[in-house]
Amino acid sequence: MKKCSLIIGLFLGCLSYAQEFSAPVQNQYLADNPYLISSAYAGIGDCWQVRASGFEQWVSIEDSPGTQSLSFDGRISDRSGIGAILFNDQNGFTTQKGVQLSFAHHLTLSEYDNMYLSFGLSYKFTQFGIDANEFNNGNPDEPMNPNLPDVTVNNSNFDIGFLYRFGRFFFSGNAVNLLQKEIDDFNPTEPSTIQNYYMYTGYTFFHRFSNIEIEPSVLYQNFAGDGRSTADLNLKVRKMHDTDYYWAGLSIRSLVDQSFKPLSVSPMVGIKKFNFYVAYAYQINVNEVLQPSTAAGSHMITLGFDFGCRQSKCGCTY
Repeated sequence: MKKCSLIIGLFLGCLSYAQEFSAPVQNQYLADNPYLISSAYAGIGDCWQVRASGFEQWVSIEDSPGTQSLSFDGRISDRSGIGAILFNDQNGFTTQKGVQLSFAHHLTLSEYDNMYLSFGLSYKFTQFGIDANEFNNGNPDEPMNPNLPDVTVNNSNFDIGFLYRFGRFFFSGNAVNLLQKEIDDFNPTEPSTIQNYYMYTGYTFFHRFSNIEIEPSVLYQNFAGDGRSTADLNLKVRKMHDTDYYWAGLSIRSLVDQSFKPLSVSPMVGIKKFNFYVAYAYQINVNEVLQPSTAAGSHMITLGFDFGCRQSKCGCTY
C-alpha cells in the first residue's frame, strides 16, 4: 500500500503542472463563442445561444488528447445575462471534467459613442481523475499493478472577467481559478498555484456600403503555475447577408515566453443560417516537440443553435 501511495503521489506531482483545473482553450472561442473564455460575454446578443464543440488532437494516435464542451448563455434582463458550460477533457489515462455557472452585468458608459463595460463572475467545479490501471511498463496487456486504486481530485473555484467595448473595438480580461489548490497528502511539494489569465482584444473593420467584415484579434494566455504564456494571432473575414453570414479565418498560436516560437496554425470556416450555426477548424502543429512524427492534424467542430430571440432596450447587450 505504501508503494501504491508513492506511485500515485509521483504521478500527481508530475501531472499537476499540466492540469489547470479548467477546460483547455484551443480555438473554440473563435467559433462565435467568446463566452468560453470570459463570463463577461454572457447575455450579449438578442438570442439564447447553445454551442457544442469537440476538439480532437492527433487523430491517428490512440488515446490522443480530446476536449468536448457544451455551453449556453442568454439574457435574463435588459442588462444582465447568465450562462453555463459543461466540459470534458481527456489525455491518455487522465481526465478532467466539470461544470461552470456564470452571471454577467452590462453597463452603458456612453450610448452616443457605443461605449460599454461588462463584468462577469463564474463558479466552477472540476474533477480531475487518473485511471491507475493504465499504468504499465509499455505493455498494455500487463498492468503494473492491477490493484492500484484510481485517483480523483475535486476542485471548486471562481473566475472573474470584464469586457470593454468602444464601437467595434473590444478588450476583455479574465482571471481563472482565484483560489489556491489544496495540496495533496501524497505530495506536499506539488504546486498550489493554478491561476490562469486571459486577455482577448480585437477590432471589426467594415464599410457601410459593403457586406464584408474583417476582424483581427489576439488572445494572450498566462499560466501562473509554471510561467508559461501563449498568444493567438487571429484573422476572420465575414460575408454578411441580413442576419445570416459565413466566414473564414486563420489562427496562429505561439509561445510568448520563447520568443513567439510558433506552435500551431489553424485555418477555420463557419456559417450561420437562420438560427443554426456550424464551424470547422483543422489545426496543424508546427512544433516538433509537441507533435509525434506519426500524428495527423487536429480537428475542431462546433454546432450551435439560437433561440428565444428578442432585442434588449439597452445597447449594452446588442
